[in-house]
Amino acid sequence: MKTLLDFTLENGHRVWQDKHLKCSQTKIIRFTNFRDFKTKALDSYIPTDVYDFLDHLKDQGLSDNTLNRYTAAISSIMKLAVDNEEITHAPKLRWKSVKKSRPRFFSQKEIDSIYDFYEGSKWPWMKDMFILGIETGMRKGEILGINNQLGKTKGTVSEDGRFVHLTDTKNNLDRNVPLVKSARAALARLNGCPSEVFRHKAFYDALAACKDELFRDDEHFCFHITRHTCATNLINLKGVSSLGVSMILGHTSLATTQKYVHEDKESMYAMMGER
Repeated sequence: MKTLLDFTLENGHRVWQDKHLKCSQTKIIRFTNFRDFKTKALDSYIPTDVYDFLDHLKDQGLSDNTLNRYTAAISSIMKLAVDNEEITHAPKLRWKSVKKSRPRFFSQKEIDSIYDFYEGSKWPWMKDMFILGIETGMRKGEILGINNQLGKTKGTVSEDGRFVHLTDTKNNLDRNVPLVKSARAALARLNGCPSEVFRHKAFYDALAACKDELFRDDEHFCFHITRHTCATNLINLKGVSSLGVSMILGHTSLATTQKYVHEDKESMYAMMGER
């Protein structure tokens, strides 16, 4: 008797790419740890089994977006089982309806408060991380991977200092990111910091301190918002085209970039610090 976990561990690489394999397999493992599913036959699952598990996750506070990712993982591996003729049909699962909203971005007032906080803290280098994130849209790992900050080079600065060429990105596509004057200065200061400040714990200690001081009630606060802020500012304040922004940020779809276009007055006021 083959179980869902057995089938996933044997065939998961056929469904998910390398960077998603471990994450998706972890979701299946968590599902099969629910109730007696570790020993449950692959062909004996019904939709209620999945919905009971999703309700369990919901009770633990997981978002509908996260529940949909679990649904996707379970659906994908079940579909493969049907294709392999391991089972005759897969449970038909409903997806959680998720209200779409524009990405969160930092107002100028919030940006100024973040910079002020780190200037007077024991993590002054974190201000430069935020400057680079907001001015370039690079992800944390991409910033720290420039010039081997993490022991693995993900990008190099051009000879004239005006661009970063990123080679190890989330979607495996190389891209060139322009560096404005403030970003070049921030990168130079980071390059002069000791390697200890770039360790995982140091970064998240610094981020947590800022959240506790300035964004205690903001459940969405995270460093990735700098990327949203960069895209929003490039399109709405600097007039860069959606195509140009998609190339800078490495979006594979213009639809992703279009989420950052704000035509309403409230959003424009927020960007200028009037939030």
